[in-house]
Amino acid sequence: MKGELRRAFELVATGDMGGEHTQVARFGLAVSDPRVPLRYDSNYLVVDELPASVAAGELAAEALRLDRPAIMVRHQPTGERLVPAFAALGWQLHRGLLMAHRRPPDRTAPTELVSEVDEAALRPARRRQLAGYPWATPAVAEQLLDAKLLIAQAVRARFFAVVVDGQVVAYADLYDDGRTAQIEDVATLDQHRGRGYASALVLRALDEGRQSGCDLVFLVSDEDDWPKALYRRLGFDDLGRYVKFIRPD
Repeated sequence: MKGELRRAFELVATGDMGGEHTQVARFGLAVSDPRVPLRYDSNYLVVDELPASVAAGELAAEALRLDRPAIMVRHQPTGERLVPAFAALGWQLHRGLLMAHRRPPDRTAPTELVSEVDEAALRPARRRQLAGYPWATPAVAEQLLDAKLLIAQAVRARFFAVVVDGQVVAYADLYDDGRTAQIEDVATLDQHRGRGYASALVLRALDEGRQSGCDLVFLVSDEDDWPKALYRRLGFDDLGRYVKFIRPD
């Protein structure tokens, strides 16, 4: 794994996908956080490159034994090798794309609309955004919100918003360890899309990360969704990929 990709994964493991406990498992590291047991990104099995002899069934059995609902494979070729077998087992697939800022953006955005706020100010907008997902039960949504405070205990976390008529309509997080920064959870409420708010938030967070002394600023996008094209227009290039499998139950 190359140096910058390793740094990015290390910050993810400490912050956004950190947990209260870790334990060495058969194929990697088991992460858990009993404070937010319903949050997959705090309770999972993380593995890197695996020999070709390791089958998806063995990984799935280990995750079941450890009661982990998800498996994150940080070595993309290993993950892709396992995709067909995990699909046959009924596991959900998510492909993540890490993108690092490399060059000037191809577009501008009204960054003057962005304000730095505290975490609590974003909660109403986050709840509204989560309400659009069928898996986000009230209990899951509250644990996702509570996880933001846990992340802020592990790394420096800052929160940015676009406010219209006194209400947050778009938001983003910025996590950093003093050297590496991650822009995370960029979202705009449906009725306010198409106005450049997401671009403004990313560019403001990027600038704040640079000013904080971070020489690597990255974000994580869904490999199979459209925002990655926006991030490329904002100067982010592909850094690395991972594959995540989510248990069917």
